Amino acid sequence: MVMVLAMAVLGACAGGSARDEAALAVGGATEVAQVVLNGGAASPQPAVAPAEASGPVGSAAAPQPAVAPAEASGPVGSVAATQPVVAPAEASEPVAAAFATPPPTATPTLPPTATPTATPEPLLQTIQLTEGGCCTQPFWSPDSQEVRFIDKPATDQPVGIWGVSLAAPLAAPRFVTDRLEESTASPRYLIETGGDTTVIERRSDGQRWAVPAGGRNVLISPNETRIAWTVTNSDAPSSDQVTALWLANLDGSAARQIATLPRGGLGGWIDDDTLLISSRESLAAREQILATLALADGAVTELVRAERLRGQVLSPSGGWLVYYITFDPDAAKNGLWMVSTDGAHSIQLADELFGSYQWRPCPERCTSEEDRLVIVPMQPDAPLHWLMELAPGSGEVRQLSDPAVTPFKIANGDWRISPDGRYVAFVESSDHNIWVMALGER
Repeated sequence: MVMVLAMAVLGACAGGSARDEAALAVGGATEVAQVVLNGGAASPQPAVAPAEASGPVGSAAAPQPAVAPAEASGPVGSVAATQPVVAPAEASEPVAAAFATPPPTATPTLPPTATPTATPEPLLQTIQLTEGGCCTQPFWSPDSQEVRFIDKPATDQPVGIWGVSLAAPLAAPRFVTDRLEESTASPRYLIETGGDTTVIERRSDGQRWAVPAGGRNVLISPNETRIAWTVTNSDAPSSDQVTALWLANLDGSAARQIATLPRGGLGGWIDDDTLLISSRESLAAREQILATLALADGAVTELVRAERLRGQVLSPSGGWLVYYITFDPDAAKNGLWMVSTDGAHSIQLADELFGSYQWRPCPERCTSEEDRLVIVPMQPDAPLHWLMELAPGSGEVRQLSDPAVTPFKIANGDWRISPDGRYVAFVESSDHNIWVMALGER
C-alpha cells in the first residue's frame, strides 16, 4: 500500500502583518523537531505533528522530565567551547564503534497487530481558549495550566511568548516572556544556545553555568546528573556527515566523546545509563539503524534497521520507541511500529491507526506499563477527527473521542498534549482558534 505523507507545515499566526512579522522574527524556533537528528541534539520540547494530522510525526524528542531533585552544584570551571567532530577525546568510558561490525541484536517477538476496538469514552469537554484566529503551534506551561504560543499581537507589542490560562478561556492573552527558548524548556532547566556558548539555567534558584557543547543543544539525563550532545560536520554533504556523540556531567565537567556515528544522531535518554542512537554501518550504507548505547560498557544493541525510518519518538518512560517505515520494497514492513527499548517486543499497528501521534505524559515519570500513545488516524476524506489511544505493554487500543459526540478537526496537524497528560490543545480547522480538550482518565 502506498501511503502519501503530508509534509509538516509551519503555520503563521493569523491576525495581520504584525503576526507575520513575528513568524519571520522567530524563524525556526518552533519548527518540528526530529527525534533522531542528523547533525544535532533534539529540541527539549516536543513539536507539533504534520499538516491536517495526515502523517505521523509525533512529539519531538525531549530530555525526559526530571524525577529526582538532585541539585547541581553549578559550574566547576571553564572548559573548551568546541570539540572536534570525529577525533575522540581521552575517555574513561569506551568509544562505540560506528557499526563497523554488526552489533548485538535483540530478537523481537511479534505480538498480533494492534487493532482498534470501538470503545469511545463519554463526551469529552472542549473549550475555546482564543479568538480572532489566534494562534498557531501551541505549547504548554510546565504546570499544564496555561497554553502558550509565540506571537506579536500588534505592531506596538513585543514578539514573545504569550499565554491564556485554562481558568480564563477567551481572556486576552498575557505576555509571558521575550525569551523564546522558554518554548522548548523543561520544567526544571532552561538551555540557552547562542554563538559558541551553551548555558544551563536551573529554574529553582536561577543559577546558570556554561557547558562545553559549543552553542549546541544538550539533553539532560532523567536523574539530572549528565548531559549528552552531538557535534556534526554539517557543512559537508549529508552523505558525508559524521556525528560525534559527547557526554559530560551536568556541570560540564569530564566532557568526552563516546561514539562516532556515520550519518547518525542522538535520539534521547532511555534511562540514566542508556542512550538511543541512530547510525549506519558506513557512510555508503543505505539502511539507518536505531540502537541503544549502554554507557557503562559501550554495548550497542540494535532495535531496528530500514532504509526509510521516520518519526521515531521515545516514550515518556523510555521503555518504548514508536516509528514508521515508508516505501520499503518489502510492503509488509511499511506502516507504524513500536519496539520495546530492550528489544524484546515489536508491534506493527493496524493500517487504520496510521496517522499523527504523540506520547501521553504522566504527572510524574511514566513506567513502561503506563506509557500511552495518542493517535489522530489519517483519514483524508473524513470531515472530522477523533483520538485513539494505544497501550503498548498490553496492546490494548481504545477510542478516546467520537466525532459524533465531540466534533473537532485539527488544522495543519497542530496539537500538543499537556505535560500532565490530562489535556490536548489544538488549532481548530473551522475557526483557526486554539481549543482545549480534556482527555479523560488514563
